[in-house]
Formats: sequence, C-alpha cells, structure tokens
Amino acid sequence: MRTLSGDILIKRSWKNFLLSTGIWFAAILVYMVLGNAQRKVPTALWFYIRYTWPSFLLCYATVVWLIPEFLHKKKFKLFGCLLVGMLILYCIVRYYNHILQNPEMYVFYRKVGDNLMPIKSSFRNIFSIEIIRGLEFIFIAFCYRFIIDWTIMEKERIRLEKEKIQADLTMLRHQLNPHFLFNTINDIYYLALIQSPRTADAMLELSELLRYVLHEKDDIVPLEKELDHLRRFIHLHHFRFPDDVIKFTLDNTDPSDKFGIPPLLLQSFAENAFKHGKPGTDDEPIIISIDIRDGRLLYKVVNAIGNKLSKDDSNGIGIKNLEKRLALLFPGRHSLSIEEHDDQYIAQMEIPLEKR
Repeated sequence: MRTLSGDILIKRSWKNFLLSTGIWFAAILVYMVLGNAQRKVPTALWFYIRYTWPSFLLCYATVVWLIPEFLHKKKFKLFGCLLVGMLILYCIVRYYNHILQNPEMYVFYRKVGDNLMPIKSSFRNIFSIEIIRGLEFIFIAFCYRFIIDWTIMEKERIRLEKEKIQADLTMLRHQLNPHFLFNTINDIYYLALIQSPRTADAMLELSELLRYVLHEKDDIVPLEKELDHLRRFIHLHHFRFPDDVIKFTLDNTDPSDKFGIPPLLLQSFAENAFKHGKPGTDDEPIIISIDIRDGRLLYKVVNAIGNKLSKDDSNGIGIKNLEKRLALLFPGRHSLSIEEHDDQYIAQMEIPLEKR
C-alpha cells in the first residue's frame, strides 16, 4: 500500500485471491439472477465457472500485477506489450477452453433451402470476438482497480489530514502554555515584590493550574474539569487584584457532568479581559457567563475598555490561538465574535459539546 505520493499495491496473497474469487462468484450469481437462467443454480453456476475462468484470471492479473507493477511505475512501453501479450494469450486459452467444453461453440447455422447448414467461424471472426471480450474484461479490471486506488488514497488523505490537524492542535496547545505561564508569573512576581502574605497561596494555586495545563493530554476532558480550571484562574487573578469585581454565572440547563470539551478553551477570554480590560467595579463588573443547553456551550465575557484602549491591536497570542483551535476543532460548527460596544469589550463563543 502507498501514501499519497507512493505506489499502491494490493498484496498478491491467497487471502486476496480468495476474496477476488468470492467477488467473481457473486458477480456470476448476480448475472444468473438478472439473466433469469433456466438451469438450476448448481448446474448454472458450474456452467459459468467453466466458461468464465479465463476472464477472471485476466482481470485478476491486470488488477494485482499489470497495473501496479507497470502502469503505476510508468513503464508504459512494457505495460503495452504485456497487455497485448495477455490479450493474445487470453484469446488462445478461451478458444481451446470453449472447444474443450463444447466442440460446436464456434459453429453457427445458416438456412439453405429447407436445411440448416453448419458453418464454422473463421479465425478472424473468432479472434475479433475474443479480443473484444478480453477488452471488456480489461476495462472492468481498470474500473475495479481505479475504485480500489481511489478508496485507499481517500482513506490515506483523511488520515494525513487528521494527523495534520492533531499536530496543529498540539502545537497551539504548546504555544498557549508558555503564554499562560508568562502572564501568571508576572502576577506572582508582583505579589512577591510587594511581599504580599498571599504569595504562597498564589503559588499553590498556580501549581494546580499548571498541573492541568501541562499534564492534561486528553483531546476531550470533562466539562466540569474545564470549568474548575476557569474558576481557579479567576481565583488566582484575585490574589493580585482582590478589588476586581468579577461576576461569574453558570446556567447549566444540561448537567455539565454529562459533557466533554477540548481543554483550555475557556481561559483565553478571561485572560484577555484581566490583562487588557479596565478593572471590574460594582457598576461595571467583569461579566463571565456560561450557558449550557441543547448540547452546546455559550461562553460570554464582557468588560469595560479603559482609556479608549482598542483591544483589536493587543489581543496577543491567546485570542488568535483560540481562533485557530476552534477552526480546527469545530469547522463550520462554532461561532466566535469579538466586538466593542458602548465602551465595552464583548467576546462570545458558541461550540458543540461532546457527550460522555
């Protein structure tokens, strides 16, 4: 077998030969049914086997040997010569096989007066008939081989696409980890700089976050686990900015423990609000809301923009990373909107959830 750039080979083995034989028998049975054969099934089956085995061998040799060994390898001259040789051999084998089965196979009768005169077909007519029949089976073999090649190439293409998507997702997750770590260490550095007694607690909270960020290798994690990570992230932010008013709401019409989600999808919106937005107040809190219903998750973060700051120019790697991950994970099945409205920055995301 080959990849998209290599050669596709069907192994010449007894297993594949028996499989091809089974397909040949099935084709004979279909032909018998469609042709309304008058003979009993065993008799008719034996009749068609005796007369069609050269055609089967011609197809099999073309599919497993002639096409992959010569046509696929672009040995066109040798392919043409062998094809002609196989057709000639096919005609000879079929002729003697038919004569052996029925000596009058190539005899037809012409009415002369009131009598039927037997006339044996000329060599030219016999050869023409068998060549045409051979070309028909060569065509069938080419069609069968084309279907096999296309199927294998399509499976290989899908496999490579999945591998590429997985590699891209892994790269994006690895890219997100140092970004998150850099921002968080800055916060803890500030606490240490002012000799805050909460520095140790912040480090402990960071260790729990890092355990999730660095060691969670599954493609899908329980939704409740991702929500816990978001809560811890908000809690860690409060260590440095205890006066930040953050309103976190969770409306789970569907129980969250029944669903899974790709890890680290919920962090970027909150991180962006904390890093670039105006501190939350009683009048203008940072609003983080999650709505789970009908197997989908609607995630919304609203925060005030301070000093006319346009976040379009300072989203950083977090939001861009999220956009790429969503496009890879949920192509055509998600929505993402980031906009400014009345001095507020509104980020919304809607994604399907995986049932557990």
